[in-house]
Amino acid sequence: MKFFVIADTHFGHTNIIKYCNRPFSGTEEMDAALIKSWNETVSNKDVVLHLGDVGLGNKEYIENIIKQLNGKKILIKGNHDNWSDSFYKDAGFDYVSKFPIIYGGSPDNNGFYIMSHAPLLLSETTPYFNYYGHVHNDTRYTDTPTSKCVSVERIGYRPYCFMERN
Repeated sequence: MKFFVIADTHFGHTNIIKYCNRPFSGTEEMDAALIKSWNETVSNKDVVLHLGDVGLGNKEYIENIIKQLNGKKILIKGNHDNWSDSFYKDAGFDYVSKFPIIYGGSPDNNGFYIMSHAPLLLSETTPYFNYYGHVHNDTRYTDTPTSKCVSVERIGYRPYCFMERN
């Protein structure tokens, strides 16, 4: 089983293509490419933590997208995730949180990851590692020994594997 993380898919969001210089001609192409990349990367045995800003659009549109995505899905809500927790669960997320969560299990970092929508400021001596989104391709934010941005623009438009277990 593999564990993945991703943020800022912004399914159905026309303006994000321009704002973040995404290489797509429109939302139809972007959404299809993101779904394809996700499903080529993630099996239904895997876990994906989505760190917010799933998509914009009506409930039916967002629900249709989420139901197409492989894996067990966990959502840490972002500033654009305005539907209720129950909507996201009904759409296909197994767990939804409006707060960052601590996710454990790897000896690489004493076993703890802090999953958040926005970046957290952590000491370089902390036993935690922060995966975050929100900042997209803003060059003021760079990966550090204790953090990594997983906005789709930074990770090749596909979920990033951060842990694997037998």
